[in-house]
Amino acid sequence: MSFISLTFAVFFFVFVCLYHLAGRFAKNGALAQKILFLAASLVFYAAADLRFVPFLAYAILLSYFAAIILDSETQKNRKALFALFMAADFVPLLFCKYNPSHFIFPLGISFFTFQSAGYIADCQTKKIRAERNFLNVALFISFFPTISNGPIQRAQKLIPQFSEVHHFEYESAADGVKLFAWGMFKKLCVADRIAAYVNYVYGGAESQYGSALVLATVLYFFQIYCDFSGYSDMAIGAAKYCGFDVGRNFNYPYIAQSVGDFWRRWHISLSSWFRDYVYIPLGGSRVALPRIYLNLLITFLASGIWHGAGWTFVIWGLLHGIFICVGRATKSFWEKSRLPPLVRVLITFSLVALSLVFFRAKDLGQAFLVMRKTVEFPKAAAALFASGVGIKDFAKEIFALNNGAYGYFSGMAATMILLCAMCACEITVRKSGGVEWMKKRPAALRWLLYFVLCAVIFYCSKTDMSGNFIYNNF
Repeated sequence: MSFISLTFAVFFFVFVCLYHLAGRFAKNGALAQKILFLAASLVFYAAADLRFVPFLAYAILLSYFAAIILDSETQKNRKALFALFMAADFVPLLFCKYNPSHFIFPLGISFFTFQSAGYIADCQTKKIRAERNFLNVALFISFFPTISNGPIQRAQKLIPQFSEVHHFEYESAADGVKLFAWGMFKKLCVADRIAAYVNYVYGGAESQYGSALVLATVLYFFQIYCDFSGYSDMAIGAAKYCGFDVGRNFNYPYIAQSVGDFWRRWHISLSSWFRDYVYIPLGGSRVALPRIYLNLLITFLASGIWHGAGWTFVIWGLLHGIFICVGRATKSFWEKSRLPPLVRVLITFSLVALSLVFFRAKDLGQAFLVMRKTVEFPKAAAALFASGVGIKDFAKEIFALNNGAYGYFSGMAATMILLCAMCACEITVRKSGGVEWMKKRPAALRWLLYFVLCAVIFYCSKTDMSGNFIYNNF
């Protein structure tokens, strides 16, 4: 069940009505709301495919019983049992994701597996006590706003919120709707429009000029950001409407001034998961410098493998590990260089975009083809220009704007206007956040902006609507 569908709109409306009525009139409001939320989560998940439900049930049962066993202070074989439980937790993910036949890939299995593994690990290290209430564990693993694409939740933050009775609060509900609408704008009006161009260019990479491939790669950076952060905004907004705080997942990563800074801003719940459960257990920064570099490379290699089994993802992960290591080794140089922040941002942006060639390419052959064509572009462009083609046709050819389905220059112009508007809005509100920024504006301006946002979303939903999110594949 996609967030961007009439089915979800009806589902969510019915759910929140029952949910808030239960909180108001049920004798035990918290228990009634938990049961309703769990039932809604199972319905939401089963709507994707009934075959997925056993995988979710397995993760719930394993999390519940593994945590209780590990929490026993008399257990003598905690480390061995922990290794066994972690292996058991990851087996379904590894089987479904890396099985050559790909017969089934349950929605969100990467996300709820990591959530389950983090919970078991926290019980093993005594960061938290094992939860004895089965409903709490089941709802924690299956929490429908975040189950398919995150943000990945931590038990110590989310589970205590289940014990509260969540009454309808206008301000919280309004904030949730605003976040959800902004996420829809980023997904429908920016990401999906960019996707049309990126898919066209990468789909015929062999016949494209290097300039088109560079432009498509740069735009892909924004596509994947708007697609994934758009989902996160919708998930956070839906949870907020129900009274839950599930944290944030993005912090304007395209203005990062180093690759390390980028990973503190991008997919925060995943990067912090790898930090806490891979990098720190390996020794983190508490070991000798060569070992620190090795720990970083292993962590980012694991991140690459999490995204996919192909060599493209392995190289993508290793590239980021190398960038981080080089950045750490040259930290004093960059501090002394006093480069303007904008230059740092451009360098970081370029490095991340370079890595995305491997992330987007269908295989290594296409990734290297993109790089070769980029290097060869000046020669190819000079030959085209020498053939006597007009300036307009020259621009169409080198930037692949000869795709009638995309709308030539008008399609690209509309896409760039929407992209620039999105970036300008987010940069403007980056210090306080969009919701808080809007609250401080005059009422007339707020409602004008709401109207414009809704109108643009409505228009794009008629022409570019897509319920598919990039990270559904991971």
